[in-house]
Amino acid sequence: MRRPAVGDPLWLGQYRVLAELARDETTRVLLGSGPDDRLVALTLGHSTEAAALSAVLEAAPDASMPWWAQEFVPGPSLQDVHDPLPEPAVLRLAAGIAADLAQLHSAGLAHGSLNPSHVRLTSTGARLIARATGDDPADDLFALGTLLAAQSALPETLRPCLAENPADRPTAAELLEAIGPSAEPWPPAVEKLIAERTAELAQFLDGQPLPQHDSVIYQLSDTPPPPRRPAPRRGILIGALALVIAGIAAWLAWPSPPVPDALPPAPQPPLVESGFLTARGHPQSLQFDHDGRMLATMNADFTIDVLDVATRKPVGQRIGPFPNVILAGMTFRPDGSALVVSRVKFKQLTTQAWDPRTGRTIGEPLVFDDIDIDGSWPTLSPDGSLLVVPMASPRRLELWRIADRTRIGSIATPATFHGAQFSPDGRLLAVVQWDGHDAHTSQLGLWDPASLKPIGDPISWADYEQISFLAFTPDSRTLITTTGGDPGKPAKVQQWDTATRKELRLGFLLPPTRFDAQTNGVRYTMVLPGLDDQHLLAIAAGTLAVLGLDGKQQGAGLPGIASLIVSPDRTTVATTSDSTADTTVHLWRKP
Repeated sequence: MRRPAVGDPLWLGQYRVLAELARDETTRVLLGSGPDDRLVALTLGHSTEAAALSAVLEAAPDASMPWWAQEFVPGPSLQDVHDPLPEPAVLRLAAGIAADLAQLHSAGLAHGSLNPSHVRLTSTGARLIARATGDDPADDLFALGTLLAAQSALPETLRPCLAENPADRPTAAELLEAIGPSAEPWPPAVEKLIAERTAELAQFLDGQPLPQHDSVIYQLSDTPPPPRRPAPRRGILIGALALVIAGIAAWLAWPSPPVPDALPPAPQPPLVESGFLTARGHPQSLQFDHDGRMLATMNADFTIDVLDVATRKPVGQRIGPFPNVILAGMTFRPDGSALVVSRVKFKQLTTQAWDPRTGRTIGEPLVFDDIDIDGSWPTLSPDGSLLVVPMASPRRLELWRIADRTRIGSIATPATFHGAQFSPDGRLLAVVQWDGHDAHTSQLGLWDPASLKPIGDPISWADYEQISFLAFTPDSRTLITTTGGDPGKPAKVQQWDTATRKELRLGFLLPPTRFDAQTNGVRYTMVLPGLDDQHLLAIAAGTLAVLGLDGKQQGAGLPGIASLIVSPDRTTVATTSDSTADTTVHLWRKP
């Protein structure tokens, strides 16, 4: 068991990922927490078995990395018990397994893999990890008898399970009736083992709300559980809503002991969950409409989804896919009647409006051939009315009005690398230029999009400082620039007054960009305005942090974030994960 790494999914559907429980060559099992605080086992991997199990709470079989969720609570497996069990404990063990088999068999399924690694021990009895790979329920009874005989001398009640003729073996329900009720506790060694495993898991749940009920364990994994280790002094007893295979729940209270004062509190998150949206592909970038009611996602499968924030459902048909195309930008028109999308294929730029509620195109596309894609990128104005097109020979940025397909003018950009960004009110256009030499300076000029004239002198940076990201505050009065941030080199964040082009306060540094060997990609560094005028949001080395204007971090960071956007009313942060298995857009608010 380990904490999630930076590259792990932060969420799967509505479940927050807390830890990795197990993995093998084809599957991974993660520990998650649902919106009602129940603990779940999240299994990633391709399997037809999940569809047959009624214990599955939720599944995404069509995701790029299929996953499914089943309820989970801590507990050692039977293979962790090395000493022979007394007869009362064997009968208790048999009763728990037989109860779960009875539910499975009543659904017309057979377990097919009954062995010690698929049996969990909890304070309330034995529970069977749900599987459905068998053909004959009678084989499950024979496997049960064999398993119990290996633990100790087989009690007389259980010997019919080993009958050679399958017809002579009892059904699981008959065996459960023959055993009868049992209130015998586990031997002290087993109770100690259960407490150790519970405490081991507790350290991964600091700061998380904990359910107060014991439960059945269900997960799909053949990977042996992790080795035992001494229980930490802090004893947190964990549980969740009981789940049997047919979905029958039983609530059993298990009080929690007091937490020692010596243990320091877990760091508080800077943002708390306020909801989630599920795209139909892995979202890579996001865009709210102007009233925050719709959210568009650009997905890794070259599609665009438009989601209703209130209902969490897709608004209309998917836009795309666009094979072999880079989706370069998107923005909503102010009335929400159109989503304007720019896409690049080789050296051709196409800008097209779409009806977000139907997924149908609006009007004719605006197409440019032979654009300059080596050192620049097209840019849309916030209201979707203007388009900045990078052109070559000579290098320049052309400004076009999309509605009537009219060229407004151009800005000469002789430098090899150049780019543009509109202010939120559309009255400023920030133009960045750099000639590509590390030892040469870069500069940023502010331009009036209406007259295409520069506003004052440009901002210049010292040698070896190149702009990697820029953003305006919502009132367009402050420009936030991020320079540097190459792997191994810290990024510098500065804040500028757009009227005077003077720095408002001293800049500060962020952790350097990190290269991800697993995805063969780079985790970029970016800084945006936060949920109020006194905070910033920064993604550095794959972690989202809330910063003061002086760069001091507020609370703990959130790992595994790839991109984000703030809602127009500045109450919500929407984020995407850098895990291709995560198709969820996560919504956050202030604590």
